[in-house]
Amino acid sequence: MSYLVLARKWRPKQFTSVVAQEHVTRTLENAITQNRVASAYLFTGPRGVGKTTMARLLAKAVNCEQGPTTTPCDQCSNCQEITAGRSIDVIEIDGASNRGIDEVRNIRDNARFAPAASPKKIYIIDEVHMLTEPAFNALLKILEEPPAHVLFIFATTEIHKVPATILSRCQRFDFRRVPIGEIVGQLKMICQNEGVHAEEAALYLIAKRAEGSMRDSQSLLDQVISYCGERVTKEEVSILLGLIEQDLFFECTDAASDRDAAKAIALCEKIHSSGIHLGEFFERLAEHLSYILTTRVTQNTAHLVGLENYAERFSAAAHAMNELELMRCIQIVTEAQARLARASNPRILLEMALLKMVHAETSESPHSGSGMRSGGAPAANPTKPASAASSVNPSISAAEVTIVESVAAPRHEGVSVIPQVNPKLAPATQSAPSVAATGGLFNSNLLTRVQGVPVVKAREAALPLAGQIADEEAAFKTIQQTWLKIVDHVKAEKISLGAFLEMGAPTALKEGVLELSFGSNCSGFHLNSVNNQKTIIQKIVQTDTGYSVRIICRKDENGVVHAPPAPSTEAEAPTVVAAAPVAAPLSNGIAKVAMNGDNAQNLQALFEHYPVAKKLVEALDGELIRCQAKLP
Repeated sequence: MSYLVLARKWRPKQFTSVVAQEHVTRTLENAITQNRVASAYLFTGPRGVGKTTMARLLAKAVNCEQGPTTTPCDQCSNCQEITAGRSIDVIEIDGASNRGIDEVRNIRDNARFAPAASPKKIYIIDEVHMLTEPAFNALLKILEEPPAHVLFIFATTEIHKVPATILSRCQRFDFRRVPIGEIVGQLKMICQNEGVHAEEAALYLIAKRAEGSMRDSQSLLDQVISYCGERVTKEEVSILLGLIEQDLFFECTDAASDRDAAKAIALCEKIHSSGIHLGEFFERLAEHLSYILTTRVTQNTAHLVGLENYAERFSAAAHAMNELELMRCIQIVTEAQARLARASNPRILLEMALLKMVHAETSESPHSGSGMRSGGAPAANPTKPASAASSVNPSISAAEVTIVESVAAPRHEGVSVIPQVNPKLAPATQSAPSVAATGGLFNSNLLTRVQGVPVVKAREAALPLAGQIADEEAAFKTIQQTWLKIVDHVKAEKISLGAFLEMGAPTALKEGVLELSFGSNCSGFHLNSVNNQKTIIQKIVQTDTGYSVRIICRKDENGVVHAPPAPSTEAEAPTVVAAAPVAAPLSNGIAKVAMNGDNAQNLQALFEHYPVAKKLVEALDGELIRCQAKLP
């Protein structure tokens, strides 16, 4: 007879033999006892935790000749056929190999026929998430209204890939990872029955490597027994599985706590020459640092399952480094592990990671980025005084800013508090000023006085702001007279911009805004080119004419725009400008601007009553197109 591997030989045959899944076995046993077995079950969880085994146990419990029962007899033909995997009424299907709609149609068509020799026809579909979307859709109807003799059991490791329409038609059971202690207990029982003497520390290494999978641990034990024979030791298990000795990780943390860069470089050479896989090394080192951090925080070593012999060394390492340094080291290691796949020279990455751990005391903390040292003193960059804050924003005086040296006492020794800048709040007894008293909602000082905190004003725009021009008509004439000279200077600065500027001409100057019009023969590309570089034009206009203006480009669809006409020598009559409408104040302190049909006058009146609106338009380098009365 051929050899049967331990994972199959010791597969549970009763519900009571299943390890660490009591929440599932209890529910299924009660459902069988109360005759409440559903038509579809969905088992999900990590690999090797008992999903397929549970499905077979449920099939035996339902189809046993003595059943339905929670304790299958394992003696009848139905139980033996199900255990051997040759029952014609229990069909096991691999979802990865039979994932199409044609296979699902066959299942649906055959499900209508009664079972051959059992009470139920049971379909066990493993890795059901591999089915295609049409295949899932083909299952919906039969899952919702199945024949009385049909039972579906699905198993998957990726539950998120199963459609919600399938989930709503099944009873879902989530399988958990098997704890290390229970894996070790099961491996002990197998070793005793197989006549193998295994050290408990060796079994802990196997269980830890299995990562919560009972099947993986049994496969590893099978491999270890083949290597070690009837006596399994910790050293031989470490050699066979390629495990990294715990002493190497202690050497790394000792170098970090001692600030010994030379030792860190020597460790890099040792790790590289040993052929250790750096991905596994970084993973185990991060785990090792996590154990140290937990030991320091909890002040005990109860979490060191399987590492009890190193409890004293973990305690010593926990006292040698504080929590911030340990968190920083964990961050360094995890970042190095994430960058390992993209590293062209992994050894240099290893050296950098260990050297950063050595200098973790002066590195940035994991979250604050403040550069605090572990000893509690601030790093090399001290907090800026109040004068520095005033230099950033001159509107904030030094008297309004106070430096808070400590907000609260540090929880642990070696942890300092970042100095903070606390704005000086207004006295609590002082009532907030009314809207009427502050000149309306557009008053720029209102927010500051109400909230009691300094407001940092926005930076000036990159473009020069329009200056106050006393006689805009004379200024416009001056610009028209010197326009050709301005264009020549722009060409000297940037020839392409000057060529585009030749296609336009100044047509108006209002409120410090110079309007340039371009003919219909100009494309959007020309206008965008001028708009994107109008800072150069504004500077040259100011240099040649002395007027600081803002430029707005427009396209005249009526025809071609010609160059400005030559200035007339005749005296022109002065233009009489109508006075702006007088604003009538309201009771709440907000001025109401009288509107008329002249848009230009409306804009002028708005800017006179609300200077902040004009500043906002200039700061945003924008343009206010229209101002009209609010509709009733």
